[in-house]
Amino acid sequence: MSRRSIAVESSGHYFTNGELTKKTKHIWIALHGYGQTGEYMKEKLKFLDPSDHFVICPEALNSFYWHANNEPVACWMTKRHRYEEIVAFVSFLDLLYDRYCRHVNQEVKIHLIGFSQGCATLWRWIHASQPRFTDLTNWAGWIPEDISYLHMENYLREKSIFLHYGDSDKFITEEQVEKLKDLISENKLNVASSVFKGKHHIPHDEIKRFVNKVVL
Repeated sequence: MSRRSIAVESSGHYFTNGELTKKTKHIWIALHGYGQTGEYMKEKLKFLDPSDHFVICPEALNSFYWHANNEPVACWMTKRHRYEEIVAFVSFLDLLYDRYCRHVNQEVKIHLIGFSQGCATLWRWIHASQPRFTDLTNWAGWIPEDISYLHMENYLREKSIFLHYGDSDKFITEEQVEKLKDLISENKLNVASSVFKGKHHIPHDEIKRFVNKVVL
């Protein structure tokens, strides 16, 4: 694992597992949730074999201190400078994609996975840039309601999209799930949803099971 930087309007940091080589079969772009760091997602995907998988975990550009131990954490977007922050993180993700994914062999699978706020961030990015990818996993996260995806029907047709959340998640309630299903239907999105026993988090055993059985 290494911590790296890439130039955006402010310093954009990201973490990686493995090295991108000619033997790489899978690239992962994994986005953390509110109040977390890139290391959180790196840790969740550490079970992937680095000889086949190269993992990129971008860190949100907004940093702050939170929790009792005053650890530095980050978030992708706030209400205060909403538009500017969307432009900034789209540019950041575009730069990372250009550096690692743009010129890889077409046989290399590109997996996108977000947790909580990282899910909406992924959707805003693919809406703006339409990068090549194989599948997208919304782990306990939302699809932005303020943009339309109808014009992306052909782009998304051959891609697998998953919604996976815990049955005790206080942020993804039954009412919220119904609203999300309506949003998915209105935008003609093909999303496979599934539920695990748990709260608003990513249990190690569950993500390992889900990735190996559903995604790969």
